[in-house]
Amino acid sequence: MARSRRQSAIRNPLTDIFGVDSNVAVLRELVRHGAALSNSDIQNRSGLSKSSVRLGIISLEQSGIVVSEGSRATKLHRFNETHFLAPQIAALYDAEKNRFTEIIDTVRNSAGDRRSLLKSLWIYGSVARKEDGLESDLDIGLIADKENLLGVVETVRENLREPATRLGFLPNVVGLDLEDVAQLAQQADPWWSTTIQDAVVLVGDRPENVPNHGGSNVHG
Repeated sequence: MARSRRQSAIRNPLTDIFGVDSNVAVLRELVRHGAALSNSDIQNRSGLSKSSVRLGIISLEQSGIVVSEGSRATKLHRFNETHFLAPQIAALYDAEKNRFTEIIDTVRNSAGDRRSLLKSLWIYGSVARKEDGLESDLDIGLIADKENLLGVVETVRENLREPATRLGFLPNVVGLDLEDVAQLAQQADPWWSTTIQDAVVLVGDRPENVPNHGGSNVHG
C-alpha cells in the first residue's frame, strides 16, 4: 500500500492534532477535565492503554495543543488554552458532549404524554457498554402493561423519528409487557440476561425489578 503524502502542518494542523484515535481520546479528557492530569489519570478516564496515552501525549505536545510540567515521575498534562485553535477545539468537544446529552434526554422524554404508562425505559447494548461503532443501533427497551404496550411503542418510535435524523442515531425500540418480562426471567433467556446487565435506566425502575411492583405504574 502506498504511503499517504505528508500534509502541510501549517495549512492543516488538525491532521497532526486529531491524526489518530489516541490523540482524540487524550485531548477529550484534558479538555473536559479543565485541569492538569497525569498519564494514569488519563488512562483511567479514557480506557486507553498505557502506551496509547504516552504516544498521544507525545504527539499532542509536539503540536502544542497540550503542555506538560513536572518531573517524569510526577508529570502532569493540560490542554493549552492559548493555542491558536483552542477555542474551536474546546467548542467541538462541547458539541460532542451536548449531542449525546440531547440524545439521552430525547429518549427519556420520547413517550410524551404516555410517559405515565411506562414502567421502565432504558438503553442497553453496545451504546450502554460504550462499545458502539458507526453502524450500531441505539437499543432502547421499555415495559408497559399489555393493553398499553403497542400505543407506547408507536409513540416512542414516532417521537424519535425526527431527532434521530437530526442527531444522527439509529433507534431500535423493543417493547415488553409484564408477561414477557416474567417469561424471559423464568427461562433465563440469554438476551434478557445481557440486556439487564447492560441496562442504563432512564425512566422508572430497573427492568428486572418491574414485576415486583405488580400492576402499579412507575413514573420515573
